[in-house]
Amino acid sequence: MHVLLRAGLLAAFLSTAAPLALARPAPNPAMDLVQRQRLGSNMKTIALATAQKTETYAMLASGVGPAKAKTLVSKELSTHAREYEGKWNKNLAGIYAQHFTPEELSSLAKDGGKSKYARKMVEKQGEIGSEMRRQSTPILISYVAAAMKSAMARASAK
Repeated sequence: MHVLLRAGLLAAFLSTAAPLALARPAPNPAMDLVQRQRLGSNMKTIALATAQKTETYAMLASGVGPAKAKTLVSKELSTHAREYEGKWNKNLAGIYAQHFTPEELSSLAKDGGKSKYARKMVEKQGEIGSEMRRQSTPILISYVAAAMKSAMARASAK
């Protein structure tokens, strides 16, 4: 399937100093920002727009109608989102970590648009978006393919 694109769990580990105590993972200010500000929440929207540009979607829409196709694909994207959002958010956090200091990330996570670094965040959006598209296209393709496969199977079963 040809797709056109335009636009964590951290593992707990035992402390070596105190074998019975559960160690806390090191804080990740970039992931904290992504999670608190829900920066990766557009994944499903991007995936739906991408899916709608595929030949598979056109075939689905011609078989069940455009409204039903959109509903089916949206539902399947929701079903498959958990499989991909961790990887998506990890990529996004990594990109933010390249552009902001831990102090800036913490401030943005905590204060959002009221942070003294909010303007820098706005200025960096184009660059961050481009890097995200480059790094996350494989995730998006897999996500859309899984949802489309499920949507086609559901449509065929009816």
